Amino acid sequence: MNLIQTLQAKYPDSSRRTLLSWIKWGRVAVDGAVTTKANELLTPDQEITIGKKDKIVESIPILYEDRYLIVIDKPSGLLSVPAENDLPSALSLLREGYSALPVHRIDQDTSGTLIFARGVQSQERFDEMFEKHELEREYLAIVEGNIPDQSGTWESYLREKENYDVEVTTPELGKLAITHYKVIRRTKKFTYLRLRLETGKKHQIRVQCMEAGYPVMGDKRYGSLHKERLCLHAHRISFTHPFTGKRLTITAPIPFKKFGSFENNEVVL
Repeated sequence: MNLIQTLQAKYPDSSRRTLLSWIKWGRVAVDGAVTTKANELLTPDQEITIGKKDKIVESIPILYEDRYLIVIDKPSGLLSVPAENDLPSALSLLREGYSALPVHRIDQDTSGTLIFARGVQSQERFDEMFEKHELEREYLAIVEGNIPDQSGTWESYLREKENYDVEVTTPELGKLAITHYKVIRRTKKFTYLRLRLETGKKHQIRVQCMEAGYPVMGDKRYGSLHKERLCLHAHRISFTHPFTGKRLTITAPIPFKKFGSFENNEVVL
């Protein structure tokens, strides 16, 4: 068999397009030598190895991929999708090595798990799943001040203003946003939170933290006085795969460890 046929036999869950992209971007080596020839004939005793995924899209760690979807660990400061200002985005960079379609977004300064579909049918399935709130999304945040309760729920109605900021408003003017939180750790000045989204409105966590009196550390847009990066991270996403039926839980490493550990007794995220 040639190289592409061998890869198809070895990785049956990956599409031909994906395998060709691996070859194109120098991830595939035969007997230790990188090759870019999909039709190269192989003998049974030759060894095929696959290099790291970050050779396809530098600076975007890929947490999970199959023929239907890709989950990345979006760096802080990178847009999820292209905007009018022509700044780089996760989608535009990802498309250098993949055929990807947007499914949802996280804020530019928020890091963490972000899903992209690998086809229109997959995109439609995920649109339905997000609309029905069938995905579990967990965030980590460091907020200013000490929240007295160990856990709780924030419910508010949010609307976007003309300047693209988001504010709390009335039920008649806004859309319901619900966030569940649990305190993981406290210091003299900060509270470390695990947050679970029940809804997914723009700037939901950031606005609700500010409204409660505990702005997210580094969120200058919504009340923080600290100059550090926004300490909000889409840490974990769980869902039932829309095509295979398997339950997936995908986690992005915590990026702001210099601000302290998310440890509380024996609880470690």
